[in-house]
Amino acid sequence: MPTDNFFTPLNEEDKRTNILSTISSPVWSGGTATLTAFYTSSVQSGSSGDYYYDVYDKAQTDTTRQVQFAVSYGHIDGSGSLSTSSGNNPSKAIYRQFRNICIKNSSSETRFDFDGNGEGTTYKAYDVFVINVNRARYREKLDPGNWELHLTANSRTLKLIDDSGATADSSVNASKRIFNVVSGSISTGTANIKTTAADQTTVNSAGSLGYFFPELGVIVLNAYAISQGSPYPAITLTRSAAANDDTAKHVYNAVNTGVYFQARREEQIKSSHYFCRVKSEEYNWSQNPTYYTGSNAEIRNATFIQDPKSYITTVGLYNSTNELLAVAKLSQPLLKSRDREAVIKVRLDF
Repeated sequence: MPTDNFFTPLNEEDKRTNILSTISSPVWSGGTATLTAFYTSSVQSGSSGDYYYDVYDKAQTDTTRQVQFAVSYGHIDGSGSLSTSSGNNPSKAIYRQFRNICIKNSSSETRFDFDGNGEGTTYKAYDVFVINVNRARYREKLDPGNWELHLTANSRTLKLIDDSGATADSSVNASKRIFNVVSGSISTGTANIKTTAADQTTVNSAGSLGYFFPELGVIVLNAYAISQGSPYPAITLTRSAAANDDTAKHVYNAVNTGVYFQARREEQIKSSHYFCRVKSEEYNWSQNPTYYTGSNAEIRNATFIQDPKSYITTVGLYNSTNELLAVAKLSQPLLKSRDREAVIKVRLDF
């Protein structure tokens, strides 16, 4: 009985390796691109709950729910915290944490500067709202130009996007791109950047609506600018230094009432393509036990003796010592006979 070779060597012309490509996919759990319902947890620990609110995609009774992002409030002096203690206010820790992460010269730049037009005017802020997407959700980075967040308070809704579609350049800061947060929508594009009010004097700031850091999965919003009157949602800013305020909860309430957060992630992957060529005289016989019958392993279908046929369902890639490295499954069995040849492309992503 004729037998096929168990292995077919791949020549150099059959390989294309280390091909770099960029893919975009939905951020949220289950391949969802848009969240329209938001949930917090009543069992979130008191220690983390003082600093931020985890936002889930499903209710607490659903055991499959996962954290999608977190919302928090930061104040340079620690005002507006849920709980306070001398010199250790949660909002102060939040402000300094994201200042150190997001600002290149954080040792000398003590406050976020929302100079949205890049005109050299300072709009230094005392406080910020922070939207921090869960690391497992955005993976490598969020996709600029492909996120939109709605904030609603006092019957006014502010739709936020970034201005990556309005400029050919983005600021590069310590290997992190920075885009302005602007009012608008993905479908209609950029609306405006708020830079009209005066610079901060006491506890108020002005300038742009915020910054978007795609590699960090972070949106830092200018709290004062967004909390102004019409057309902005006027989110409540409570800046008591000693009281048990909960300004972060006001931020969550604005997100929850806005009921819309669309986002996609962007990843660069390396791929290798292997072209597995099956010639007419190869792999026409099967090792499947159902192919044979009897104690002498006779071919069950007598017509296969002169005209053998098989179905290819799996391709295995082996190294030089015949160790199996990867397995690829075909979407459906592929008929193989002496009258048919095939080229099967196997793609490995890293």
